[in-house]
Amino acid sequence: MPSSKLDPLTDEPSDEQGSAFQANTRLVLALCLAALGIWTIRSFLVSMSWALVIAVASWPLYRWLWSRAPRWMRGIVLPLAFTLVVGVALIAPLTYAAIKLGEEARVLARWLAAIQKSGLPAPEWLNRIPAFGTWLYSTWNSSLGSPGAAQMTLGHLDPAFILRWTRTVGVQMLRRAEVLGFTLLTLFFLYRDGESLGKQALRFARRLVGSLGVEYARHCVLAIRATVNGLVLVSIGEGILLGIAYAIMGISDPVTLGGLTGILAMVPFLAPLVFGGVSIMLYAKGSALAAVGLFLFGSLVLFVADHFIRPGLIGGAAHLPFFWVLLGTLGGITSFGLLGLFLGPTVIAALLAAWHDFIGRTADPYEAGSSARTGSA
Repeated sequence: MPSSKLDPLTDEPSDEQGSAFQANTRLVLALCLAALGIWTIRSFLVSMSWALVIAVASWPLYRWLWSRAPRWMRGIVLPLAFTLVVGVALIAPLTYAAIKLGEEARVLARWLAAIQKSGLPAPEWLNRIPAFGTWLYSTWNSSLGSPGAAQMTLGHLDPAFILRWTRTVGVQMLRRAEVLGFTLLTLFFLYRDGESLGKQALRFARRLVGSLGVEYARHCVLAIRATVNGLVLVSIGEGILLGIAYAIMGISDPVTLGGLTGILAMVPFLAPLVFGGVSIMLYAKGSALAAVGLFLFGSLVLFVADHFIRPGLIGGAAHLPFFWVLLGTLGGITSFGLLGLFLGPTVIAALLAAWHDFIGRTADPYEAGSSARTGSA
């Protein structure tokens, strides 16, 4: 006779059935608690994600310093000092950008007021542009050439509007400063307890999907580090080279323009907006040779960085082809904003690792049939 599902003495589920029920209950409870925890800290997920990216990218350097630091510094002093260094590296450029933004906003407000008062006739070189230069020249003069036309075109861009816009940007920067503060706080604890947290994460990945979980985690870590090296470090190099070029060409404030070029260089196809605009300005001032030289130099730097250095750093370390690096970067920006610059290639790297594992472990029925026919022949 089949055994009863209930214990005949206690009228309770058997040990085997109780163990299965308890395992399912623990799983459901764990999922509910995880969902509740994520919902509770949802406002800080962006800060925590940024901290995780920074910690993973800088972990080799931190561990190198940790291994050479005195024992008494390893618990609090070194993590705190390293966090402060990262904070200064992030805050200093943002502070400089905020100061420059305020200065340029005041200059722009005075410039707009002067244009509305006296007009801005089109430069003569505009009329010499082939094909559509005449149209540009006449359109410029009809829109800005006289005080009345300038007032009609720029009437809504009064100085008060510029100052209000600057104030709005300042408020947004203060809110981003809050995100930065929580990022640095999280970063300190990641540095302090990173080794223990890493071991727990690997243990969890191994229990969740087996030994492949460790391999997927390794791909994600390599992708983050490679993306930071390929995006941030290469973009800094581009900004420095083009900043030097701006200084040689006699452009005012080459440091700011070089920094802006480096920032935009992290996003594909945006850096030409800066050195292209500077080239147009040089051409407008009558320096055609300097304009062409700057544009060609910027294009060469961008071409080498985007087609050789950056794909080599990202694709080589994370085993990502250039096409997937590009899609991961652009798709990450679209989905996650600036954070997607690093999350996008990481997700693609994990996806490709899972794909390669799947096709490597799954038998192809066509190949199996071909092998069988070859053996029988």
